[in-house]
Amino acid sequence: MKKIIKIFVPIIVMLLVSYHLFKPIITHNFGKEKLEDFSHLQLNTNHSEQIKKQADSLLFSEFNKLKTPALSASIGINNTSIWSNTIGYADVDNQILADSLTIFRIGSTSKALTSMGLGVLIQSKKLNIHSLVKDFVPFASNNLSELTLQQVASHTSGIRNYGTCFCFPIWEYYDNHEYNSIEESVAVFNDNELLFEPSTSFSYSSYNFTLLSAMMETASEKKFLSFMQENVFQPLQMTQTKADRKNKNKNNIAKFYEIENGEIKESYEVNNSLKWAGGGFLSTTNDLIKFGNAVLNFRILDSLTTVKLFEPVKLNSGQVNSDNYGMGWRNDTYKTIRKDGSDVNVIHHGGVAMGSTAMLILLPEYNLTVAVTMNRNASTQETKDLFFSIPHKLASLFVNSNK
Repeated sequence: MKKIIKIFVPIIVMLLVSYHLFKPIITHNFGKEKLEDFSHLQLNTNHSEQIKKQADSLLFSEFNKLKTPALSASIGINNTSIWSNTIGYADVDNQILADSLTIFRIGSTSKALTSMGLGVLIQSKKLNIHSLVKDFVPFASNNLSELTLQQVASHTSGIRNYGTCFCFPIWEYYDNHEYNSIEESVAVFNDNELLFEPSTSFSYSSYNFTLLSAMMETASEKKFLSFMQENVFQPLQMTQTKADRKNKNKNNIAKFYEIENGEIKESYEVNNSLKWAGGGFLSTTNDLIKFGNAVLNFRILDSLTTVKLFEPVKLNSGQVNSDNYGMGWRNDTYKTIRKDGSDVNVIHHGGVAMGSTAMLILLPEYNLTVAVTMNRNASTQETKDLFFSIPHKLASLFVNSNK
């Protein structure tokens, strides 16, 4: 008997450890169900104007292409929300329909929200683009201490992105640990070497915004989430926008799903306390429109500060970084908005979170904002391209209707 115990106990222990290390991959391959056909669902189409009915029709068409449980979109023009609609299920199993109050994870679109808070501190001269990490983050390692605020906010710092770890599960992206302070969060990458000399290249990483939030805490003398609530969300009446806290206050929050090869299951449960500033907020498209309207109409920041956030950051070579990234925003020109194919400046940020995807675009020339969210993963490039094209198609409807 003792011999059998000696043989099997180590095997059982090894299996248990392996399960927890690779839990996201193991659970990903079990528990899937056949994806329901959602095409029978109907939109609320009580919009009187023809252009809004066209937007309804477009949303319905894109919903069926994406095979997502729910899809929500809103549009703002001239500081007013002029159209919004939602279709699908917030909760597939319980057949709970999504509506305008359904809250989605917005992933890296959180960086755009954080940029507004950053702008408040820049405008009040508590921070500037040349502020050094070491002057605001006493626990920063030597690798991070000489970085400037602009390098951190523009992903030109050289800070690495998610990797593997000595944790359960083994991948940082699936992290389930509750981080009780930003100092704890920064410790995840604090001692790692930079990928390159700062300002010589571009490498996107949400950890940049974790470090940025540490600078913001010191400069504001407030906890990051409290600062964002008091200086951004509350003034703009963004009542449905908040931190994605595990197992807390799930009212109106959609369930999040993985969809692959015609099968669906709830996504792996994660804890986003590691990355509030860069990927940890929840919101609705209506709240995101309030936000975009406020940005374009300088309701919190003046025009000079706003342009500073939008402007793509240059590298030491004098060239603009490869993503045309400013400080919390991408700044691009597209020929797909106007019918004549001429250039339109689009300020934007998208986000792919666990079981959810979001996109926010601003068209300064038209004082127009579009926000779109869905509660499914963008697991393939095809899905991402299809989803991220929706706000452009919606913008095009309203831009060309004014011609």
